[in-house]
Amino acid sequence: MRRVVAALRRAHGDERGMALANVVIFGTVMLMLVATMVAVSASGAVKSATDRNFQNAMAAAYAGLADYQAKLSNDNGYALYGNPAAQFSKASGSTFTGDDKNVAFTTSGSRWAAVVGSTDQFFRYEVDNADYSSKGVLRVRVTGKAGGSVRSLVANLKGDGFINYLYFTNYESSNPAISGSTCTTAYQWQSGVSNKCQAVQFAASDVLNGPIRTNDVFTAACATTFNGSVEQHDTRVRPSSGTCGGQFNGGDPAAVPYLGLPALNSNMSQETRTDIPATVPRPGCLYTGPTRVAFLGGGKMTVWSPWTKATQIQVDDRTGKVEAGPDTAKAAALCGSIDALQSASGATIPTLPANLMYVQDVPSSGNNVNKWPGAFPSGYTNTYCTTSVTVGSNGKATTKPNQPFSNGLGYPAADEWVNGRSAGRDATTLTGSASDTYSCTAGDVFISGAFAGAMTIASSGTIWVTGSVTYADATADILGLVGQNAVEVYNPTKCTSYPSTRSGTDHSRCNTSGIALLDRSAGESITISAAIASNAGTFWNQNYDIGPKLGVLKVVGSIAQNWRGPVATTGSTGFSKNYVYDKRLLTTAPPKFLQPVSTSYGVTTQVEVQSAYQVDGACAKTSTGACR
Repeated sequence: MRRVVAALRRAHGDERGMALANVVIFGTVMLMLVATMVAVSASGAVKSATDRNFQNAMAAAYAGLADYQAKLSNDNGYALYGNPAAQFSKASGSTFTGDDKNVAFTTSGSRWAAVVGSTDQFFRYEVDNADYSSKGVLRVRVTGKAGGSVRSLVANLKGDGFINYLYFTNYESSNPAISGSTCTTAYQWQSGVSNKCQAVQFAASDVLNGPIRTNDVFTAACATTFNGSVEQHDTRVRPSSGTCGGQFNGGDPAAVPYLGLPALNSNMSQETRTDIPATVPRPGCLYTGPTRVAFLGGGKMTVWSPWTKATQIQVDDRTGKVEAGPDTAKAAALCGSIDALQSASGATIPTLPANLMYVQDVPSSGNNVNKWPGAFPSGYTNTYCTTSVTVGSNGKATTKPNQPFSNGLGYPAADEWVNGRSAGRDATTLTGSASDTYSCTAGDVFISGAFAGAMTIASSGTIWVTGSVTYADATADILGLVGQNAVEVYNPTKCTSYPSTRSGTDHSRCNTSGIALLDRSAGESITISAAIASNAGTFWNQNYDIGPKLGVLKVVGSIAQNWRGPVATTGSTGFSKNYVYDKRLLTTAPPKFLQPVSTSYGVTTQVEVQSAYQVDGACAKTSTGACR
């Protein structure tokens, strides 16, 4: 019995020893688990903070991009601000007028612009404006910083301008000066306006292949085809009849804010000055008075401009005196020599390389190099300015009655009937004033031909499209046409039947039934490839309501105008429309093209790139040791 009890006691002691060992082992394991959890938790906190900084650095870069966009939208001239020492800027050939004391233009050291509302997010940006004047595009590299993370992105910015739309109008009614109406110009959506001008309608045969916009509201037939977005003052296109107003293949109409056309394009003439290199590093060409341009294909054109004396200028800002630029040889190489421009054969030169041609009225100021005091250009044998003036080879004017008017470039054409007002009950039309139609001193331009290059033509008067203007290469060529008064399809008339009187034929009037088109026949079409704009006027077809039904007016590009311009009457005269948007205009623009009064800048492309800076603000370097 004692042996049994002793054995039980020994077993009990062994169990206590095993239990202790188990406790020690279990405790050790628990300590190891706790230590591991603490270590994992600590490393997770570090990783979480790193991830947060990484994300916040990109958020800071986006904030910097938004900051730069806001400054551009508030001031279109902000594109000329930047830091020429920035690697991204100097590598592109950008030029700047200053930095606006903007901390975000800092390129070294510990200074960064702070993200509003944050204490640990910062940004910097560098601007590439080398393509701004030629394409309307800005590139900006923005770097954001948060904690120990730095990230950079590069974005292309382009203004929300008129060329973002195939078709833009301020008013959807016609210019009363063209229609001859005494109506009051007002928006169609405005109420309480007496004798309001009626809207011009899109016809059933009209096809619009691109986005369109108006500050007014559109009016359309049921069968009008809208293949792009439709943006206007409200969401309902007015029907021209019945209850439907178009086929909307690009989505329902949307209401959008007002987009303002500048009243004048005269500021574009500043691009021909040689004395302000900070804002005009590459001056274009200035022409004076009626000017004709024939595009020859192959990147060539011939220019006739008999009133032009200086094609690049400098201005004394104190006295206003306008003189020729100092390098006349350089100007002649780019714009044509003065002798050639004034000659009957014209100056054949390359189309301007990514630049602007501005055509101005003959100036009246006595201290302007392009003024013609008391004389007319020589080198032409036709007449100028009145029906009783001829011009000799020496440029002196002599009086000779009954001479036909000419603007020096052949307009009006031989046998052209210039329409005036109706003579009333006898079904005749009086002859109009040729000088009102084709002024001999206005900055009018007459263009046609196959264009190759990148250029803008701006006019203080009217741009007349006298024949098709087409691109030699639709993927590379780009042309802008900006007419202050109008961009107009040349479509002259003739008179085939004059009324008879007791004393003979009355050539001051034409029988209404005898007015016909001078050089276009039924079914004839025309194509214009260009971004078109008219500040104070319209895009329209001359004599749209006379003659037979023509073919198709095809515009490949965009159209912006103050008033809606008629090109036909419903079903009987003029052109049908086929307007096709040049989608390249979403990301680029003709050189030095017309800008809206105010605009917002949108991102067209955006990509993250290697960080441009280190956390301490120094530039990040490539493998060769150069700053990125």
